[in-house]
Amino acid sequence: MGGRAPRGVPAGSQPAAPTTARSTASPAVRTIDPTTAPTRRALTRWLVARTRHLLAPLALAVLARILGHLIGAAVLVVAAAGLVGIASGERVSLTAQALVIVGLSLAKAGLRYLEHYAGHWVAFSALQRLRELLFAKLIPQAPAATTGRASAELTERATRDIDRIEVFFAHTIPPVVASLVVPAVALGWLAVAVSPRLAGIIAVFLAAALLLPFFAARSTWAATRAQLLACGGVATHVSDDIQGLREVLAFEAQSRRLESLAAREADVSRAQRRIGRVVAARGALERVIWGGCLVAVLLSGASGAEVAVALALTFALWLSGSGIDDFATGLDAAFAACDRVRRIVDAPVAVRDTGTRIPEGSAALPVALEGVSFTYPGASEPALSRVSLRFDPGGWHYVTGPSGSGKSTVASLLVRAWDPDSGRILLDGAPLDEFSLDALREAVAVVDQRPVLFPGTVAGNLRLGRPEASEEELRSALRAVGLDAGALADGLETAVGERGTALSGGQLQRVAIARALVSRPRVLVLDEALSQLDADTAAVVRERLSGLGDALTIVEITHRTDVIPDEGRVAVVDRGEVVERGSAGELRARGSAFARLALRG
Repeated sequence: MGGRAPRGVPAGSQPAAPTTARSTASPAVRTIDPTTAPTRRALTRWLVARTRHLLAPLALAVLARILGHLIGAAVLVVAAAGLVGIASGERVSLTAQALVIVGLSLAKAGLRYLEHYAGHWVAFSALQRLRELLFAKLIPQAPAATTGRASAELTERATRDIDRIEVFFAHTIPPVVASLVVPAVALGWLAVAVSPRLAGIIAVFLAAALLLPFFAARSTWAATRAQLLACGGVATHVSDDIQGLREVLAFEAQSRRLESLAAREADVSRAQRRIGRVVAARGALERVIWGGCLVAVLLSGASGAEVAVALALTFALWLSGSGIDDFATGLDAAFAACDRVRRIVDAPVAVRDTGTRIPEGSAALPVALEGVSFTYPGASEPALSRVSLRFDPGGWHYVTGPSGSGKSTVASLLVRAWDPDSGRILLDGAPLDEFSLDALREAVAVVDQRPVLFPGTVAGNLRLGRPEASEEELRSALRAVGLDAGALADGLETAVGERGTALSGGQLQRVAIARALVSRPRVLVLDEALSQLDADTAAVVRERLSGLGDALTIVEITHRTDVIPDEGRVAVVDRGEVVERGSAGELRARGSAFARLALRG
């Protein structure tokens, strides 16, 4: 695509031929190996380590919840004590009772608001931080970080999975801490002020209720992870069907695709049913436990006043702990989603940005490959093997070869989408890894065969790499690719549609090249970037780009040998090796590999 490499690389973009077989294939739903999945404790440490700056407001939310529940228990106890006093004939001031209850209730309401405000502020700030971490990992590493992952599945992780983690911050830590502190304080007061025996009875049942969600934790944890994995498979399948709708209809594959989708949905349903059965059983047992607690208090033999206060406190603790079962279910989903996000954020770095150098000047730069070899991860054969090439500054150079020969890999290596396994690549005489990734990708722009435009206008897309570019610069870039703004329906304000669908294929490619020019690169790599143009239009584009003179080194990667002029400097790549080089005219006359490519058409 046009512009500086990391700033528009779509999540689903893939390198050339060696990876096309795995670029968008829907991954089969897999069973998660529990021995490789991290524990919830490990995931908790991972989340907290990346959001330490949020611990203070989180502590405020926890404190507000604890105080709120203690005040809620106090309201019920005060009311119960008043009723017992009235029933026993004591003189009770209803006005005073009402004022106390109203005051406590208002305080509880204020604490409830504070808890929700602080908790959700922490949650949404944490989600923002996690998205920043995710995209900070993906953007400079694309396409290396996105290879083998479907774009829809990555989108699922960046949106819904991170949203699910909200439960951990807003609805987990405050309830967990409160579920331990509030009963300890309340039952301690009950034991000292009312009856230690009643406090002991309630403590036994309360402990059973609190431990209940953790008895089936292993089962729900595994089922929830399987459910999210299956949901990712459904999202990928649907995305593939939408993008490949024309092929599905052309080959009458509707029924097979629907059957495949139904199989993935069945995986989701099975996991949901498994979770539902556990949650239903857990909810039923919880109610049995609390019911048993009420019966035990009634049969304790304590006085009526003591029983009344104990029952009020039991109801208060029941109400304060009623969300524990719900958060336990949501917490499993949050941890499973966290694991999916963590696997991207903590994935090994394919390209390390350790350079500090910035190319000096503004003229075209020379590029050289010296004995470069590279094999894509998981591939058995090298994409490039001991390749040496030199592209002089200010010239137009051609790299050609059959499909799958490795020529597009050259483009990926020039912007450090990958690093070579051996050999080195030099820009202006210095190894690429001496330059910062930002500086390198400002200097070298790659436009590929299927560039992506973002919804909006032509002007908005042209300014992707340089938002400050003037309108005249945009028009000049369009003229350089033979696409005057006047040829567009609404000039620079022409809407491009979703992924550029409002433009023709040739217009889309030329806008992408113009976008690269606006970013002022010093090396421009055209990877089949003129393939949608007719011969005459492509010739105009080449002529105008050649007129940029010493400002730009152009490397065109193409399988179309017929468009290469006789004076063009050509390197022919086949099976990852440079098999010949020279001027196109000389190679044609020689009848060698270059000439045979022309015969293939």
